[in-house]
Amino acid sequence: MTSRLIALAAPAFAMIFASPTAPKAQSVPPSAATFTEPLAVEREQIRPDAASLPVPRGFTREQILLGDRVFHGEAAGGQCSQCHGWDAKGTPVGNDLTTGMYIWGDGSVNTIKRTIMHNMAVAPGMDGNLKPADVDAVAAYVWALGRRNP
Repeated sequence: MTSRLIALAAPAFAMIFASPTAPKAQSVPPSAATFTEPLAVEREQIRPDAASLPVPRGFTREQILLGDRVFHGEAAGGQCSQCHGWDAKGTPVGNDLTTGMYIWGDGSVNTIKRTIMHNMAVAPGMDGNLKPADVDAVAAYVWALGRRNP
């Protein structure tokens, strides 16, 4: 992930901060496009099969299934898929949750839960009407998305 971001950002950075006498930055080679998923509106989005996802220790299959329903707006007014995509692979406003790489923590269910609760506090009502059990379930579901076998 980091190398992909560096590879894509380096030419733009060079163009912005280069001196007038520095050689012009080269554009990103076409092969770099293969590393970047198309935007959510341009790709076929297939909902992950929640029944086949791994279950984190201390959680149940039923919680994963509830988390899937919350994520996709079928329970507790969840809104997760609005930003993270129906397939959880991200959109321009929500990161990909299927890679197993996490921006705001170590990827444990507890840190995912903390991130969800932080988002709920920052923008009340934007995530739906999630109760503590719903937050636990969707955190377990997000954990499972990052650990599924493609």
